Amino acid sequence: MKALITGAAGFGGYHLVEHSLASGDEVMGIVRGSTSSLMGSAAIAHWDIREPINGEAEDAVRSFEPEVIYHLAAISRPNLCGSDFPNDEAVHTNVDGTRRILDLAASLPTKPKVVLISSSHVYGAVDQQNPIVSETSIPLPTRGYGRSKLAAEQAALTQTDVPVVIARAFNHTGPGQTPNYIVPEWCKRLASSFDVIEIGSLDVSFDLSDVRDIVRGYRLLADKGEDRKIYNIGSGEPVKTGELMEMLCQLARRRPEIHERDPQSRSEPIADITAIRELGYSPMFSLQRSIADVWAEWA
Repeated sequence: MKALITGAAGFGGYHLVEHSLASGDEVMGIVRGSTSSLMGSAAIAHWDIREPINGEAEDAVRSFEPEVIYHLAAISRPNLCGSDFPNDEAVHTNVDGTRRILDLAASLPTKPKVVLISSSHVYGAVDQQNPIVSETSIPLPTRGYGRSKLAAEQAALTQTDVPVVIARAFNHTGPGQTPNYIVPEWCKRLASSFDVIEIGSLDVSFDLSDVRDIVRGYRLLADKGEDRKIYNIGSGEPVKTGELMEMLCQLARRRPEIHERDPQSRSEPIADITAIRELGYSPMFSLQRSIADVWAEWA
């Protein structure tokens, strides 16, 4: 495939570029700033999707003639998107930026399929006794990030000029992730000399996958995903934060004292991945392997 990847210098974007190139695809990455993390034979176009596309980037995309556009560019840290409702930055990037990508796709003679990367945060809070969510579950986001991603989905599904597939990605980790996220954050703390580590809770269940599996799911949706359909991409299995900490303590060979700020039991959404499994998706990386690969970057 000829693949255009927005947010190509980000965590998921980098791994998708790597996977796409390894799969034999021609790749062009859309980046806002530095391109140092891109690799191989990927072409580069510079565009800040908060603004209308510039002539140079548009000419490059038109010359490339993409068959698929993976839209990953977004503010992906929930704490940067506002509390109850999206802040202006989240709206400009996650919602308006998505509309610009859709308009670009619709203007291209190739009419590429758009794979919009959304988030499990659109589901909002779940019942701890029944945390599994399917694509037919009613999305009820309660925070700005989830609301912005749901608005982006709605914009995509109303764009009838190009085929669109929605990928609702659940939590994922892997090599190269910054310590703004739970696994590398805890790795960083355990790699330090602190005798006491403060965290939220050891009793939170959540769905955690390897980013290298998640991006394989994106490419599978580009190939086989049905137009106007939503797909969960996750592990389908809950893991507790306490289990995660135990894995990391064993890898670190040290066991600092853990202080919990909010030691309540709760669950985040757990993915029902039946729909994408029917397309042939099957996670390849065990959680133990993923955690070990992240730890290796901090050890």
